[in-house]
Amino acid sequence: MTPQSLFITGTDTGVGKTIVTSLIALHFMHQGADVGVMKPIASGCGFIDGELINEDAVWLQQVTGVRDEMELINPVRYAEPLAPLVAARRSGESTADVLQQCARAYIELKRRHEIVIVEGVGGWLVPLAHHKSTFATCADLVELLDLPVIIACRRILGTINHSLLTCAQAPRQRQLGLIFCDATPVSPDDIAAQTSPALIAEISGLPILGQIPFLETLSPDKLRELADSLLPI
Repeated sequence: MTPQSLFITGTDTGVGKTIVTSLIALHFMHQGADVGVMKPIASGCGFIDGELINEDAVWLQQVTGVRDEMELINPVRYAEPLAPLVAARRSGESTADVLQQCARAYIELKRRHEIVIVEGVGGWLVPLAHHKSTFATCADLVELLDLPVIIACRRILGTINHSLLTCAQAPRQRQLGLIFCDATPVSPDDIAAQTSPALIAEISGLPILGQIPFLETLSPDKLRELADSLLPI
């Protein structure tokens, strides 16, 4: 991969975007690039010492070794594990400035680092904000940050539809490729898992940049191995 700032979207939630984000960041770091990471919006956060903290954002910070403040890595946080707009409404929070808040954090991280790898929330059309009569989704955040996109996909039955719908929604000129991530165990006899990636790549015209197996634990050595296995764009 050529080092450049990227946005990692997914076909849906729980698809492995955090793993993919970390591996791309490590991939570029191993090439000598100065990399920042960002998970701009997270729901499903817990309170630690009175502050909402997202475990995935903390893990992303720790595994990549970045020293940026969590306010920049993960500026928008909600307690309930729901779509961000729903979580915000249930907690009585305004979302009018959410995208701008994310953009300000990204600009600061980009000032500090050569590139920034940004992890999306949920899927491409997950609602993030509502102001006046306008709804904003991850698609709008990508446009605001002006980033190319890598799509994280599953290898399970149903992934063809989910993946191709995401490819159809995202602007073609922004799409760089697909990474398949086994966020849950996949049987070696699963025909859908064996055949879906190649068909999705064939229909979408996008390259497969990596296939990440399910792992019970992610040791530093295994993360390095997986990061170095990603293909160039």
